[in-house]
Amino acid sequence: MEAALRKTSALLGKDMKDLVKNPTVLLGCLLPVGFIALYSQTMGDASGEAADAARHQFLTMALFMTVGMTGCMTALYTIAEEKEKHTLRTLMLANVSAAQVIASRAVVSLTAIVVAQAACFAVLRAPIDLLAPYLLLGILSGLPVVMLSLVLGLASRDQMTAGVYSVPLILVAFLPMFAPLNETLAKATPYCPTGGAQELLNLAADGALFTADALQPLVVTLVWVAVGAAALALLYKRLARDN
Repeated sequence: MEAALRKTSALLGKDMKDLVKNPTVLLGCLLPVGFIALYSQTMGDASGEAADAARHQFLTMALFMTVGMTGCMTALYTIAEEKEKHTLRTLMLANVSAAQVIASRAVVSLTAIVVAQAACFAVLRAPIDLLAPYLLLGILSGLPVVMLSLVLGLASRDQMTAGVYSVPLILVAFLPMFAPLNETLAKATPYCPTGGAQELLNLAADGALFTADALQPLVVTLVWVAVGAAALALLYKRLARDN
């Protein structure tokens, strides 16, 4: 047990360093904060209900961006980089299990989501009572995206392939942003990985997060978490087949 904890701790330290050293992954962490900082300037001198509505809209956008860009790119690109550079082979020879590698990558990716969300939250100067539910919803909606990203990372031969695989997953995470443009998308949005989190965030802003209205979007979100976990459990052993 102690040896496993030491290995996991060492992996977490290595993965945190890899996050900063990989320019693509680092960009995926910084872009959401940059976009939100830029969008926040459009609020100008707005106050009252107009400012609250704009702030809530940008908070929702930040949720999609951090989950889609930060979560996806942090998990997918780093696994693909390890396969490309044969780091995974070295880890396996060092008696590190695939489950430990996956757990470390997932924790680092979720941490990156939380940090990026907290930065966006601070930029928008949102009400502090929303911070805890906001970060929690980021983790819940980020879990399936991170796990599916890890699955795609396992299927990627290199970082170029990972770039191709990341596009549909990022678009799925961004889907609620495009819902107002199309009636079909609007109907499908509540059932996408970030759709339930969007509804829960709306309820949190209205002070109705702990009501019966939150049950359906919460179930949708948890179902996506289960889907991501099942896909990862079935395919994570591909880690042992380094390129």
